[in-house]
Amino acid sequence: MQHPHSQPDQVEQVKLTLLKRVAWYCLSLHALLVILFFALSIPILGLLNVLSVLTWALGIYLLNIQHRSLALRLFSAEVAIHAIIVCAILGMQLGFQYYLWTVSCLLLLDNNLKLKPAVGVSVIMITLFAAMHIWFADVTYKYAYRDWLQYVHFANVLICGIPMIFTIALIRDVTMAQRQTLTKLAARDPLTQMYNRRYAQELITHAKYHCDENHEELCIIMADIDHFKQINDDYGHAQGDEILKRVALVIASHTRPVDICARWGGEEFLIVMPNTAQVDALARVDKLRYAITHEIFEHFDSTVTMSFGLTMWPTKVGFYEAFQQADNALYTSKENGRNQVTTASTLYAVPNIR
Repeated sequence: MQHPHSQPDQVEQVKLTLLKRVAWYCLSLHALLVILFFALSIPILGLLNVLSVLTWALGIYLLNIQHRSLALRLFSAEVAIHAIIVCAILGMQLGFQYYLWTVSCLLLLDNNLKLKPAVGVSVIMITLFAAMHIWFADVTYKYAYRDWLQYVHFANVLICGIPMIFTIALIRDVTMAQRQTLTKLAARDPLTQMYNRRYAQELITHAKYHCDENHEELCIIMADIDHFKQINDDYGHAQGDEILKRVALVIASHTRPVDICARWGGEEFLIVMPNTAQVDALARVDKLRYAITHEIFEHFDSTVTMSFGLTMWPTKVGFYEAFQQADNALYTSKENGRNQVTTASTLYAVPNIR
């Protein structure tokens, strides 16, 4: 259930905008038909289109005051009644019956109408379309410009079909964009834009399988910002958040696209380096440690440092066991004075060589 103060999502906003455009389009079309039918000496259809203009104007008003469901039903009733009356008087050769296809799709945009009733009414519209070919099969066009019937039929097909295609294409485009956004939200930590813990674990599983299949080494690194609680206490959580974001950017700039970098929780980060030997991983992590130490943080007058724990992930060892080794190595770095890298294989803290 949405909060009363929540705003409509992007798809709903696009649907509303499209409905307003279609409504103005139809109002203008009916206004032209008023002139046309009076010119053809068919006053009953001229008056019918006057009523149609008023109906679409009322529907636009309803859309503007957020009564979209009522407007949709009004539009649908107008189109159905208009199509039946015009075909009953002029016959089927002009193609006005095709507007029933449009209205059958229009009804499915009504979110206040449950799916089954909406589908049911849409099926009724299509059934009505088929029935009109039986009811009005013998009705012939008896008015002027008979040679233009095929062109009017052609125009009506385009008028009905193109807006439907355009509308569905736009909704499809927005839906795909929303899907990508939701995928990103499900995969990324909103603050640092690094992978979140849940999604990182999926990537790590695939990376481990790939490395085992290709007999490649895989390294796990746990990293933690030193004295982060003190930073929050002294400078505030907003400054702490800025440091987290900047540290994430530094980590991203010192890792490869194939590496998996995740915010593991709080000020902890996890880095997984596939196809990387321990000596190479150690050198890269120490360069990262050095870069963070020399990073300038806005509105922060102290040096930010990080401690690291590194382990290689043997083939027959599960993730949590390997993770625990890296975490233990990180703990050793903390105990030995912070701002250093410790490898789990030797639990030897690598000195600050720069």
